[in-house]
Amino acid sequence: MVTLEETLKQNCDWAIDRMHQLCEGSVKDAFFDAVEDASAIHEEFYEWLDPNNPEQNIVSLEYIGDVEE
Repeated sequence: MVTLEETLKQNCDWAIDRMHQLCEGSVKDAFFDAVEDASAIHEEFYEWLDPNNPEQNIVSLEYIGDVEE
């Protein structure tokens, strides 16, 4: 089973990789849109990407499935 810490690390890595892909792989005409999309990802993950923030407040809810599960 994947831990919360592993999931958070995967999500943070995805955000960083996606921002790089958007900025590096865009063509001249679409560069502004790509940078704008990368900026939106950065804003969404800002607290996770801030190296000066040693602690983060993350709330995780336990999965509540069907009664049979």
